Amino acid sequence: MLNHLKGCATTVRRRGAQLGLFLTAWVISFVVTAEDQWTRARASGDRGSESVEKAVLVAIGLAVAIGLGFAIRAAVQTYQGQIK
Repeated sequence: MLNHLKGCATTVRRRGAQLGLFLTAWVISFVVTAEDQWTRARASGDRGSESVEKAVLVAIGLAVAIGLGFAIRAAVQTYQGQIK
């Protein structure tokens, strides 16, 4: 029973890390798409609102923060056995 629970815990950790990597990739692709659309809008001469520029910068910062968080979490989980 204990081995089964350990196996389940390992699977949950792996799936969590995979989900984190997927979400990070999704956020980064969203940011790249938003930047591309923003660049096209600027090239067409549309000045728009300055809040668009701020939103793009915030989205990039958020993507970086999420990515770093998941990377740190994955590293801690990987080396947690060595720390104990």
